[in-house]
Amino acid sequence: MLKKSIARAAASVFAALSLLAAAPVAHAADFGGDFELPQRWNDDFKPGTHCATPGENGTYVTATRRWFKQTDATSVANRNDESVPVSHTVTQARTQTIEVSGSIKGEGELAKVLTQTYGFNYVHEQHWKLNQEVGPYTLPANSQGKLVWGFTMLDTDGQDVRCNTDQEWEAVGKPYSATVPEARYSELQLGDAPVWN
Repeated sequence: MLKKSIARAAASVFAALSLLAAAPVAHAADFGGDFELPQRWNDDFKPGTHCATPGENGTYVTATRRWFKQTDATSVANRNDESVPVSHTVTQARTQTIEVSGSIKGEGELAKVLTQTYGFNYVHEQHWKLNQEVGPYTLPANSQGKLVWGFTMLDTDGQDVRCNTDQEWEAVGKPYSATVPEARYSELQLGDAPVWN
């Protein structure tokens, strides 16, 4: 029973890591428009739970919302009777960094805590670089829409904690919130096509 649980957990970790390595840009097909919150891997640093070393500090984070922050868009149209591929070359670089509502140890530390808590490789910032390609996507016949791109963002609530003399995590200071860039993201949004003569 334990071996099966360990094997399943290892398979899940391997699958998640292989997806991260293979997809530097998230596309609509990856998220399906369904921005679910990441699953927590552990309850490390949760206030009220057991800790081992009195005086040790940590941060307990909780994901509250995952969303798309659009930074750019371009219109596309297809007047043909067949589908065509559409893409766009980025002409303005964009950078998205961690945004924090209060004072904490540092944004790099928050990215490390999120990586340990949710298992993704969170970093301090994400980029769309000059000349990167958005797409390609397939634009259906006789249709129009927009190529949009930006970043997937994760909103979190955080609480700094300290291991007390009773070996229990206790809250230290005030809770705070942060918004963390997860990945570059792009999609094709279809609109109503005009009647072309």
